[in-house]
Amino acid sequence: MQGNAADRASDRSGRLPISSVITSGEWGKTALSRTVANYIASDSDTQSLFRSEFDRKPFRFQHTLHHFPIFSMDAMAELAVRLSSKHGRCYFDLGDAKAKDGWSAGATSVTAKDVLAGIANNRALVILKRVHLEPEYKPVLESFEAELSEMFGINIGSRYRDGLMTLLVASPGRVTPYHVDGEANLLMQIQGTKSVYIFDGNNREILPTHELEGFWAGDINATRYKEDMQDRAWEYQIGPGDGVTNPVTFPHWVKTGSEVSIALSVNFKRVTDDVADAYKVNKQLRKLGLNPTQPGRAKTIDHLKGMAYRTAKLARRSLKAKSKS
Repeated sequence: MQGNAADRASDRSGRLPISSVITSGEWGKTALSRTVANYIASDSDTQSLFRSEFDRKPFRFQHTLHHFPIFSMDAMAELAVRLSSKHGRCYFDLGDAKAKDGWSAGATSVTAKDVLAGIANNRALVILKRVHLEPEYKPVLESFEAELSEMFGINIGSRYRDGLMTLLVASPGRVTPYHVDGEANLLMQIQGTKSVYIFDGNNREILPTHELEGFWAGDINATRYKEDMQDRAWEYQIGPGDGVTNPVTFPHWVKTGSEVSIALSVNFKRVTDDVADAYKVNKQLRKLGLNPTQPGRAKTIDHLKGMAYRTAKLARRSLKAKSKS
């Protein structure tokens, strides 16, 4: 698509085009009273779910993204070509995948353009990363920030930071392997259907401590799919207009239906996450032969570990900056 497609987009019910929604763009500073695009259904039941369950339990919600042409297949093809020239912005993998497989390094022998051209038959998964950095998608993230602030009744920037958007395009019957994410997530289906399986990240039978430590230490394949735990998953069948939330480090895997699938993932990091930082500290303590307290059992200990980790991280950054000056 040529030009800023978002400026022209409006849904079938006559809502405002994206260009008239948000123009400031500063994370966490959007006024709660500003007009937003209403991508997420804002009925009282949905507001109640977001206020009480977001980043605590998964739940279903409704959205309107499937009405906007910047999320069409033609737009995906154009965007994939554009992002292919930008380092780390376009990932694709070919062939059959299973829930237990984990992430691969991705395919390198073909182009994103060719992958998308054959996506109806090539068993591909295409991930277009940080699309909010592109001019036509930036207002979408800004609008989500404003909408969530209104639903929470507070400025979302007081709880979450570094919002990012990822587009996922997949062949029919394609599996996204079992994994966890370090951000709270909203997954919104735009085209096609998929089955989403989410597991309780607070259950240490499902997600053992050593897997969490490995993940927070940087191993994206630290978690292991356990087939005997499959019946404990929340299962969601979603199509265009359906969305599902997923809390931080709740394991999940996905399988698309009989059509090519397009979905948008919107992620938010917690402003401060003592538990996550405590896992990172514990990983290092175990290397020293110690047996540290499991995160989540003692908030004071978690907080002290979190403070220690963040202080050390800040000190390393400062020393690195000085060495370059």
